[in-house]
This record gives sequence, structure tokens and C-alpha cells, in this order.
Amino acid sequence: MTPRAPHPPPRARRGQALAELAVMLVVLIILVLGVCTLGDLALRQLRLRHDVRLEAGEAALTRATAGWVDPAPAPETRSDPFHRVNAYARLDAYAPQPISRLPASNYTLAARDLPEGELGLQTETREERVPLEAAFIDLIYNKNSVLLRETAAFPAASGLWD
Repeated sequence: MTPRAPHPPPRARRGQALAELAVMLVVLIILVLGVCTLGDLALRQLRLRHDVRLEAGEAALTRATAGWVDPAPAPETRSDPFHRVNAYARLDAYAPQPISRLPASNYTLAARDLPEGELGLQTETREERVPLEAAFIDLIYNKNSVLLRETAAFPAASGLWD
């Protein structure tokens, strides 16, 4: 049998449990503070998203578009086969697509230079600056506040068909 190494004297290990407890308490405080703050920020972001969607939806109900007023694409649009961009392409492979009767199809939107105007899209944006607590600033994030931003885009709710 091999002899065992002698144990350190009891005085050297007296403060180890107390030091581990102190470290554990600091880590626990940081974790609880972080979870509480991030939970609050997440709830505020959800409320902000709800408010922005509500505003965008209400604005869409009162807005109207001009609809699809030009049934045939003009020669100046990019989708025309003889547009200056497409004039040098393979003309032998040209097969025109029938014009859609729908007010806003993929073809009619592709025929426009700015399809967003066809649907009457409007973007609503809201920002909220949330101040952080001093303990969170000192221990985790060295900024005074966080900027929350939400954006929602809705098409107009009337005027699409005529």
C-alpha cells in the first residue's frame, strides 16, 4: 500500500465554504436581475408590437388605393419586352404572359416600377426608450436605457378592385 498524502491543516479550508457561498450569491443576484429585466423588456416589446399593428390596421381601414388603373403595361415599364433594358435580350424566346384580371397579381405588380404604390402599403414605426435600473447598469449592461423599435406595414383595405 502506498501512503496517502497528508490532509491540509483544517485552518486552510475554513473560509472556502464561505467564499463559495459569497460567489454563488453574487451570481444568483446577477441572474435574477437579468431575467427580471429581460422579461420586462420582452413584455414591453410585445405591447409595442401590438400597438404598432393596431395603428397600422386602423390606418389601413381608412386608406384607399387607386387600384389597377392601367390594364396594359406601358412601353416604358421594365416588364415590356422592348424596353431599353430588355431590347437586347433573346427576342426569339419572347412569349408574352396574358394580362391578369386581378387587381394585384404577381404579374401586375412586376409590371409596376413601384409595386408598393399599387397596394397602398404604408409603414408605421414606433420607438420607446426604456430606462434600466441602476443595479442592472452596474452589473450587466453599462448603458442607461434601451431603445425598442417596432415596424408594421399594411396595405390599404379599400380601392384594390376598382
